Amino acid sequence: MDLLALLEADLIGQTGELDIEVGLSGGLDSVVLLHLLAILRDKKNFKLNAVHVHHGLSPFADEWVEFCQTLCGNLNVGLRIAKVKIDSKGKGIEAAARAERYRVFSDGMSQILALAHHQNDQIETFMLGVARGGGIRALAAIPKWRELNRQTMIWRPLLGVSKEILEQYAARHGLVYVTDESNRNTCYLRNWIRHEALPQWQCQVPNINQQILANVRSIQDDLALLEEITLDDYRHILSDGLFHVGKWRGLSVLRRRRVLHHFFAANQIRLPSHKTLSEMARVLLETSSAQWQFDDKAVEYYRGNLYVLNIPPQNYPWLNSNPLQGRLKDILLENGFVLKPCRYGLSEQTLMQAGGIRKIDGNDKIRLGMINKSVRKLLQEKHILPSVRSIWPVITNVENQCLAVANLTANQDFWAFDGFLPVYEPFERYFTELNTAESVIG
Repeated sequence: MDLLALLEADLIGQTGELDIEVGLSGGLDSVVLLHLLAILRDKKNFKLNAVHVHHGLSPFADEWVEFCQTLCGNLNVGLRIAKVKIDSKGKGIEAAARAERYRVFSDGMSQILALAHHQNDQIETFMLGVARGGGIRALAAIPKWRELNRQTMIWRPLLGVSKEILEQYAARHGLVYVTDESNRNTCYLRNWIRHEALPQWQCQVPNINQQILANVRSIQDDLALLEEITLDDYRHILSDGLFHVGKWRGLSVLRRRRVLHHFFAANQIRLPSHKTLSEMARVLLETSSAQWQFDDKAVEYYRGNLYVLNIPPQNYPWLNSNPLQGRLKDILLENGFVLKPCRYGLSEQTLMQAGGIRKIDGNDKIRLGMINKSVRKLLQEKHILPSVRSIWPVITNVENQCLAVANLTANQDFWAFDGFLPVYEPFERYFTELNTAESVIG
């Protein structure tokens, strides 16, 4: 097998000046991959670097760093070293170490992150998916290409190559590499599958590796088709940018579930349990409003749409323990507000006076027309999301009287023709998405 030609074929069609970073552990697989790419770099003239994650789990971890430094120096490859601390609480050492590796990988600035997973890894990952019951995505095992973040794609060019072929390549080119002693520890499920379970299967079914790989290819095709259908459904539901629950209800049960899966992934929310997701689907079918909290994000169902909110109070200056007080114009501009021209807004004179910014309370009223309207009622009439109403900013004078409700309107007693309305732009969406036919600023 011509490994160099295999890698070169994968890179055909890549546009722009290539910038590749290799995940380098120092083991056989990553050493072979780096060697291959160093040869290809000299032929194709692309930028090549490596990254080594120092987990600190092995007594030889420092020696592995030195090995990688020497190897990269010999190959004229830049090396990024990241020392991490593994917190295995709640997830196990393997999962915690993997999470830290991918966090480090995400910190890179390369166009492509090349990882050295090979055919044997693919087989083991499939068996792990079977053992852990991860569904079709787990059984699809490892994809050759996938997005790491908006900037970087993960590339695994050796997935079709057996470990034996990599060993032959290393021997032929005189490559040395390190060996992780933990790879023999069958207390880890992957190692048990590698050293005990798979050899027994291979005794009973000699071609089991080929059968597993055929299944993986088939499942990956099925998963790709499923994701294509789900994406079409999702685009239909978000035809104008909002998640329309009515359109979602028109799908079949299974397609509704897949769309919810996609909704969580698209909004970078940790996927809840099957039970929680099923209960969420039931609520969306039977009720007209609801709210769920997932870690630091809230999902709110209101007026026929789903909204994702990320409202950590510390990010909003008027919710801090220290009150925002001073000359209004100064404290507004210093705390992220803009003053937008408004036909009936606050006068320049009012903005030059002392006042404050705070969240609403139950007693706030604002004069509009011939009545003093409750600010809470105003927010309700403007269809502000219920969870956002309680933290909505109001602008007050020194008597704590409400002069304006940010983004919405000013108190008639302080109106000025061609005045200014204080607007906190991150909150604009909470008004405009639910009041598409209205414009407050005028």
